[in-house]
Amino acid sequence: MQRFMLSHSTFARPSVRTCVARRTLANVAQGLFNDTRTQATPPPSHTTSNFQNPLASYRRQFPPLDNASYIRFNPATDPSFAPPHAVSQFVSSLHAHFSTLPSDPHAPLSAARFRQYSRAVVIPFEDKPRVYWSPGHIKDGQEITYYNQGVFNPEHESERRAMPSIPASMRSELLEKLILTDVALCDWSVDELRHPIIVGVHFIKTAPTEEHPVSKTTPNSLHQDGHKFSFVHLVQRRNAVGGVNVIAGQGGRYAGLQPEEVPSEDVLARFYLESPLDTWAAYDAKCSHYAGPVMQEVPGPEPGERSVIICDIEPMVAAVCPI
Repeated sequence: MQRFMLSHSTFARPSVRTCVARRTLANVAQGLFNDTRTQATPPPSHTTSNFQNPLASYRRQFPPLDNASYIRFNPATDPSFAPPHAVSQFVSSLHAHFSTLPSDPHAPLSAARFRQYSRAVVIPFEDKPRVYWSPGHIKDGQEITYYNQGVFNPEHESERRAMPSIPASMRSELLEKLILTDVALCDWSVDELRHPIIVGVHFIKTAPTEEHPVSKTTPNSLHQDGHKFSFVHLVQRRNAVGGVNVIAGQGGRYAGLQPEEVPSEDVLARFYLESPLDTWAAYDAKCSHYAGPVMQEVPGPEPGERSVIICDIEPMVAAVCPI
């Protein structure tokens, strides 16, 4: 969710009255983000209440992001997520679909990157939570969904990128169950659980070839996503080397750097996603992360591939009216 910082000068006007100060959007925003203010807005409450979280059952035995910078798990290891044959069918359908992903319209051909994107909403206080898919836009006869990371992607800073939408045929029961599992594992306050939750769903494939031997993600450096939480699920890895995941601590201190520039004591993890649905997730404010370029393991006519589903997740609340 984008956070807009408005300057006081944008809205302030000379006042002819002295008894009551004007309260404009600018000075409200300035007060909210001023760490030196004398009356600080209290943080969202994480204390218990009589509110029962219907999402809790989706946590199962997976590690939650409560008080963690990142987590790793694989939902396929828990039969209560879905029977093995259902997981196998789901993964097979993803493999077939990812083989037809359109090129990323905002990447050069040399990046060998393919993607689709859609947005959804989860109502966490429903008795039976479900995923509501937001409609896209129609452009040149095709459905697209806009995506903007603001200042968090220096390669596309504040760029409103139009992405091909994920087709309805791929919005399956298990994909939605995966999304609900991700939302359930986030570290929500009791206040945030009373608001809708926005989920951006990305289908992304990096697929190097002989002609384009190095396939890169964006941004190609340590970064934060700008969303409160991000989950990455592996779809497939074949004929591929590279694609290392690196997690660095200290919040966003190392954003914009390469992993080798981070002191070893601040590298929280370095790993590869290997099996279908292998997952890692980040608490965005607590770390920065990196996915390395992918090359063919065996150069030749068979492309390499590292394909993932990314879910970026955040509460639907206004930046100037915090809960």
